[in-house]
Amino acid sequence: MKNRMNLAARHLAAAWLLLLAGCGQGTAQGGLPLRIEISHVVGEAPLRLGDSYKTGAGDSWSAERLRYYLSNFRLRRADSTWFVNPQSADSSRGYFLVDEADAASKQFQIGPIPEGTYSGIEFLVGVDTARNGAGAQTGTLDPARGMFWTWNTGYIFFQFEGHSPQSSDGEHALTYHTGGGADSPARSVFLQFQTPVQVTADNSAELHLYADLSRLFDGAHALRPATMPTAMDPKASAEVADNSAGLFRIDHIHKLPKAGLAQGR
Repeated sequence: MKNRMNLAARHLAAAWLLLLAGCGQGTAQGGLPLRIEISHVVGEAPLRLGDSYKTGAGDSWSAERLRYYLSNFRLRRADSTWFVNPQSADSSRGYFLVDEADAASKQFQIGPIPEGTYSGIEFLVGVDTARNGAGAQTGTLDPARGMFWTWNTGYIFFQFEGHSPQSSDGEHALTYHTGGGADSPARSVFLQFQTPVQVTADNSAELHLYADLSRLFDGAHALRPATMPTAMDPKASAEVADNSAGLFRIDHIHKLPKAGLAQGR
């Protein structure tokens, strides 16, 4: 009897330690979601597929397709601890496929977010190594979405396809795909909130992000269509991956009442 009681006590202690570990990661089951809306722009103007734009070097380009994954969202609290957005090993929860041609994909929610004060947001452009190497999956990670290369290299993290008169490829095509490889091309983005965001039992927030495609060419690296019309393998696309992380900025944040979340506003 005593041995059975000791065994039960050990099991209870182990369960309690697992619970504490989960709390230490900053995840939560309660709270309200935080809504995120993304607008693709060129400078301050809305991106329009098929329209022509110029780089800082004077090269012309147009976009015909723009798709990418965002994942591993975290919110930094005012005390510098983190809330980690829940992700599931059994589904694609927490992995978002953003597609300029699909308006619904540019609005999504993370959370639920515990009550508190938050000073910034962090996320990956791409898919983390564990899920990238887990083979074909479901939901937004379903290969039928057209963002999966092979079992060996995994997912396309960032996909830009368009045209430039300066491109030497057939039909002056521009093709930039990042993903795969031993050295992950996923890039981390952190954006500081200009004013801390308060999440309460009655109010959350909507975060409006701009993804500025001019920064794809005039970012950390200057990309020239004449010298880089195509980048599809991990080594060649490293500069594209770096620049993809620099696309994002916060346009504005506004309070979102619980009733607005429930009604989808």
